[in-house]
Amino acid sequence: MPKRTEHRPFDGKLTRFATSIVLPVDQSRSGECNRCGACCMFLVRCPFLRFEDGKPNTARCAAYKIRPPQCRKYPRTKEEQIHHPCGYRFEE
Repeated sequence: MPKRTEHRPFDGKLTRFATSIVLPVDQSRSGECNRCGACCMFLVRCPFLRFEDGKPNTARCAAYKIRPPQCRKYPRTKEEQIHHPCGYRFEE
């Protein structure tokens, strides 16, 4: 059977879910969340995402205390970081 080479949009989300359960955050990560909300709007907007008065950089999670591991650890690695406004960065 030939190896699958096409990329489906939800592959990244599924990979982040699976790896976030067992793998740690890369130690070269620095910075902090700047509340842009971009990570919560990738492909499908998270239903728990809220903005204060609709203003940018005021994103917050309505389920913050019980959010899943992929949200707690995003971005876990440089390869997972897909949102440019994100306040996290990885040292080379």
